[in-house]
Amino acid sequence: MVRHPHGRKVHHRHRAVEASDDALDVLRLLLEMHGPVVLYLAPDTDGYTPVCVPLRDFRPGAGDVLAGQTAWHTQLWMAEPFHVGFDDLDVRIEVRNRPQAGSTSLEASCGFRFTLRIEKADSAAEFVEEAS
Repeated sequence: MVRHPHGRKVHHRHRAVEASDDALDVLRLLLEMHGPVVLYLAPDTDGYTPVCVPLRDFRPGAGDVLAGQTAWHTQLWMAEPFHVGFDDLDVRIEVRNRPQAGSTSLEASCGFRFTLRIEKADSAAEFVEEAS
């Protein structure tokens, strides 16, 4: 059982969260600059663009869940509208070279923006089933 940063139990954890090599490089830079960080898919986002904040400043809401963890113990949290149905999807963290104007996400100061690539997890399972 994973613990919520503020003591609550977390009942949901995504099984597959990966990061591209470029995203890992940006995460490493942010960790050196800010210490531990969290990626958070907030309820007012497009569903693919998480916000990166220092772990010490992250205050998840009652419906937020820990979707997974990637390199260097960087956690990906999702607001309630987004985590429903993610059990059958694979999530990959990537970066774009253009930050959104006015973004307060930490990686924007480095000229990047994190994005999520979401794919069906069962495509590999279907291939294995067909091959056997």
